[in-house]
Order: sequence, then structure tokens, then C-alpha cells
Amino acid sequence: MASSLVVQTDNALGSPRGDVDDAFALSALFRGGIEIAALASVFGNTSEPDAFTNNDALARVAGWRGPRLHGAARAGETDSALVAHLCANPGTRLLALGPLTDVAAALYAGARIEETVLVGAPTRRPSTWPPVWPFEYNLVKDRAATSTVFASGVPLVIVPLDVAKTLRMRTSDLAPLAGPLGAHLRAGSRRWIRRARVLTLARSVPVWDLVAAMWLVEPALFRVEERRAVAHASGWIEFGRGRAVRVVAGFDPAAVWRRFAALLG
Repeated sequence: MASSLVVQTDNALGSPRGDVDDAFALSALFRGGIEIAALASVFGNTSEPDAFTNNDALARVAGWRGPRLHGAARAGETDSALVAHLCANPGTRLLALGPLTDVAAALYAGARIEETVLVGAPTRRPSTWPPVWPFEYNLVKDRAATSTVFASGVPLVIVPLDVAKTLRMRTSDLAPLAGPLGAHLRAGSRRWIRRARVLTLARSVPVWDLVAAMWLVEPALFRVEERRAVAHASGWIEFGRGRAVRVVAGFDPAAVWRRFAALLG
């Protein structure tokens, strides 16, 4: 598997609200031997400017000195540094951890993207209420962009929500994360875990985006299946018909978390 990619993220670790799982995904990539060609911010969990600031702070703690790019600040935006980068670098692999606005804009502009990995689109219907099904946060933030990407010929790897949610983190899981990067993740995650306890009485939180990053770092830990999927205008991704995609279908959550913790050690 190629090791160089662009990562697009709505990282909210450092913001007063929003999920912080993006930061765990980035940390795995920084420490996992993955060559990151560029790190881009996008709106979603937080504003695009705040995501840029959060990405920059995390990269500095990790000692990563690659280019930081601004992505879309709103749905439908077509002109960003990320779009320009994708158009100027044919064959880029992209890890999309936020809305797909920039990906769609780049495709419209003629960019040739080798592969896009995204998190979203549960394969089973666990609920009739958003955001679990059929409404998925990243994909419905810009429904037109989602439809464009799924209708394109770009190879897609999907990490479904019902699979990703099985990787869960408790406060005690943060203690072994070593060094300045581990300390940065602990400090930024406290309010996220507190919020989950207040709103859902849960003692753990799903670390959605970390699953996608760990698949890139240690693909042998995951089971991947060939499926078909189509994007509806509502943002619902229907599996079983449509275009061919690859789907991360299963993994051992304990083994994946141990590997992640070891990377930060």
C-alpha cells in the first residue's frame, strides 16, 4: 500500500466543542510511519480556521513539519488551497475525515485522485434518528459534494460508523499515552469524555476517525470487503447496489488500541 497521502480533517481538539477523534487519527499517522504530503483543515466539527489552528498545534507537538493547507470553510466552496493542491498533484491518496466539499470541488476542476478513504455511512440500520442513520455528520454537511464523490470513478474505502464505533476510549485508556503528544491528547479530550457522561451517561466514547488512520498504519489488523454503495440526495449511503467500494468490515478493538498506544510510547 502506498504510504504518501493528504489528510483532510475538521480537528476540534483545542476548540471548546466538537469531537476530537481527528486528533487521535492524526497522532497515529504522525507516529505510524505514514508519509503525509499535506495536512488540510475543513469545516465540520469546528470552523475551518479553528481546525487549521488545532492541526498546527498538534503537528508542532508531534514534530511534524509538513505543509498545512486551508480547505473549505463552508458547503459548496470551490476555491481553497486544498483544492489547488489536489489539482496540482495527480494521483494523490486522500484521507477525508471531514465533509467532502474540497474533494468534490477538486474533481470538478479535473483533479485525478488515486483513492479516497472516508469515515461514515453505517452498513446497518441501528436507529431511525440522526446522526446514526441515515444521516451521517460528515456526509450530510455537504450532501451535493457527497453525491459527486460517490458518483465519480475515484476508488473509495469506507470505514462505516457501525464498525468504527466499536473502538471506544475511556479516561483510563488515556493514561498510558506517552510523551508530549499523549499529554496533548489527554488535555484536549477531557471535555469530550465529560460531555459524553453528561449527555449519554456513557463512560467511554467512540474514537471514529482513529479506525481509518489505524487501517492505513496496520492494514493487517482489519478485515476489508468488496461492496457496492450509492449515495442518495438525503446523504444516506445505501449498500448493496451502485458503484464498487471497499469497506472496512471488522477488527479487534483491543488489538487496535494497544497498537495505537504503542505508537505513542
